[in-house]
Amino acid sequence: MSKLNLEQKLLQQEDRDFTNPNNFYPSNFIEHESELDFLSKLGFPTNPFNKKIDTIDKIIESFNNLDEIRKNLSYPIDGLVVKLYENSISSKLGVVGKTPRSWCAMKFAAEEVTTQLLDVVWQVGRTGKLTPVAYLDETELAGTIVKRATLHNYKEVIEKDLYYKDTLIIRKAGDIIPEVIQVLCNLRQFSNNVENNHFDQDGKVKVPTSCPSCGVNLVFSETEVDIYCPNIESCHDQIAGRLSYYCQRNMVNIPGLSDKIIEKFIKKFNTHDVYDLYNLPWQDIKTIEGFGVKSVENLSKSVEKSKNMIDYRFLAALGVDGIGPEVAKLICEKLNEKIYDSK
Repeated sequence: MSKLNLEQKLLQQEDRDFTNPNNFYPSNFIEHESELDFLSKLGFPTNPFNKKIDTIDKIIESFNNLDEIRKNLSYPIDGLVVKLYENSISSKLGVVGKTPRSWCAMKFAAEEVTTQLLDVVWQVGRTGKLTPVAYLDETELAGTIVKRATLHNYKEVIEKDLYYKDTLIIRKAGDIIPEVIQVLCNLRQFSNNVENNHFDQDGKVKVPTSCPSCGVNLVFSETEVDIYCPNIESCHDQIAGRLSYYCQRNMVNIPGLSDKIIEKFIKKFNTHDVYDLYNLPWQDIKTIEGFGVKSVENLSKSVEKSKNMIDYRFLAALGVDGIGPEVAKLICEKLNEKIYDSK
């Protein structure tokens, strides 16, 4: 039996008098470079571009050099991370969320390509905010085929003055989310009688006045950057968005409650809020196409298990504006009490 397996068995013992004397001594490395050397000796791959640098000018030089050669690498990179060399100083600086204050990310300029605008669809989020999404003539960008890109908000659409089949410059924000950054107006060719009700007769993008999900009149935010659906209680897309957000892995985490299943429950059982998720008619769910006895049993267990979640995750999952996981954690620590009692 290996030492690792032996220790695992010892920790599983119910007799704490037997297990308590066992101690764990972590390896305390003075410098970050020592950690990388240790990992390399154990057989873990480490990046060959790691290096110790002692001036800002040399950091910038390394950044520029890496930017030049990154297209020839066998794996994609979007930048580099500068870390303090001494771990003792890093520990004193602490962390923000999960990110050490002693780390600084430097991102390369994102790749940009041109494509044509084919449509603009306004999506309603869990907060009621409408986000315009540009549907594009598909093109390759940063190694993937892109068909859609975000336009962020109402103000962006107004400022960009978009028309059907405009030529756009797009990029991936953070090398992840495609976004429209510029319209090449000099290449614009006006189209009359566009057969798409998301554009007017001259081909200009129309801004909706009513919610595309529930039909209620839209309202402007105080800054007039965004437009919102005020129908919090019964807007289908808002309800689905809030429930989906609540079930996410980094929130309450209810495996099996996918967006498609949530949609089915909203239509079939009028599921509207978190309370409804914990009062689902499991016998009736078995009659829905795609569900079997085993799948219903597994989903029921997932919902039941979620009652024992960490308090701050529950608070964050409610989707209160401005209260994400980190703020929720601070609130719970300050109150020093349970947010709810699942018993």
